[in-house]
Amino acid sequence: MQHKILKCSVILASLIVLTLTFIYYADSRSVPEATPRPAQPINRQVQKPAQPLEKAVPPPKSPPANSMIVVEAKQEMPKKPVSEQSPAEPTRLVETKPSAEPKAVSPPIIEVSRSDPHTYADPGYPLLSKQSGSYGQFHYRDTSGGRIEIDPAWVEENIVTIVLPGLNQSVEVHKDAADNFIAAFNYIKNGTAVINGREMPLLSLIKTMDGTFVTRHVNWNPSRGLSNHSWGIAIDINAADHFCYINPASQADDPNLVLWEKAFKPAGFSWGNSYSDSMHFELLD
Repeated sequence: MQHKILKCSVILASLIVLTLTFIYYADSRSVPEATPRPAQPINRQVQKPAQPLEKAVPPPKSPPANSMIVVEAKQEMPKKPVSEQSPAEPTRLVETKPSAEPKAVSPPIIEVSRSDPHTYADPGYPLLSKQSGSYGQFHYRDTSGGRIEIDPAWVEENIVTIVLPGLNQSVEVHKDAADNFIAAFNYIKNGTAVINGREMPLLSLIKTMDGTFVTRHVNWNPSRGLSNHSWGIAIDINAADHFCYINPASQADDPNLVLWEKAFKPAGFSWGNSYSDSMHFELLD
């Protein structure tokens, strides 16, 4: 009987020990489970910002993809023209240049310069002079006080500077009139005339010399035509007292009449005395 009681006591003790062991084991397992639980919110907080980062990553991924597409498109675009442009584009440039240049340059200069002043190549000089024999014509514009301004291209081509013999004075004249001026003043430099019973050098008869190439209207009047001075083919001598008519019969000793007979007429000049401008000597074809 005692042996059974002892055996039961041992079994009961074992059960108690097992129960306590189980309880202890269960408590020990509950502790590690409790420790991760507070860590879960931490992991969740870390994951929450990570999620937007993962969402933000795709937007940048799309631009690079687009940029790659753009790059590929750019590479494809040149690939086609490189083979096609080398033969085609140079020929296009060669075709356009010759067709454009003649239209812009040649017709206005060749066709218009001598005919239609309103379509002159240089709109700054819209007026066209008369044709003055071999001395030509020019485009010009009116300025003020009866003055004009001639197309500088014509001036550069046609007007030259010479030194008048005897006077040793530089003047501008038409290039085709230079020899006539030099001849007239050589006559004056070397010639003499009898005036009032006295032989005098022709050079002493010139008191003043006014202008050769002077671009203006006749008598500085804008309503009149252009003076021959505008072509550089005229000269005025002793202007102060010779804007008048000289009567050869009664004024045979007049200086300008003598200069006309002794120098300018032999050199091919005309005299303006017929229209009461006895100071004026000019070349006419």
